[in-house]
Amino acid sequence: MVKPCIANSPAGVSPTLLTVYHSPPETRGNWSSCMAYVVTENCINCKHTDCVDVCPVDCFHEGPNFLVIDPDECIDCTLCVPECPVNAIFAEDEVPADQAEFIELNAELCKSWPVLTEKRPALPDADEWDGKPGKRDLLQR
Repeated sequence: MVKPCIANSPAGVSPTLLTVYHSPPETRGNWSSCMAYVVTENCINCKHTDCVDVCPVDCFHEGPNFLVIDPDECIDCTLCVPECPVNAIFAEDEVPADQAEFIELNAELCKSWPVLTEKRPALPDADEWDGKPGKRDLLQR
């Protein structure tokens, strides 16, 4: 599978937008593989879309009360992470252990939810839901 990716290049070459093959590390040489970013539980019932506004590849998909990132479209640019006002976006290898199920959930739901390409208002009571644990059961499909 070939996918565009921001990756670390070999020594002496600055990072750049590349085409990187997802392959075992031993066959990649000095090139790094992409990894997707993942939207986690704190987005549920908040659904801020500041992250969508900065995404250069339109990898966000929208559900009724949650956003997900399509791992096949994400180019690992990191632009969405600082834009999320509720800190719900993590690199795949940095997703907190108690949020690991969201890696598969993002990959699953992006297949059936529409792509979101522009910023929209957050849910009306988003501020009340920010930081509340145990929202997984509130996710609307």
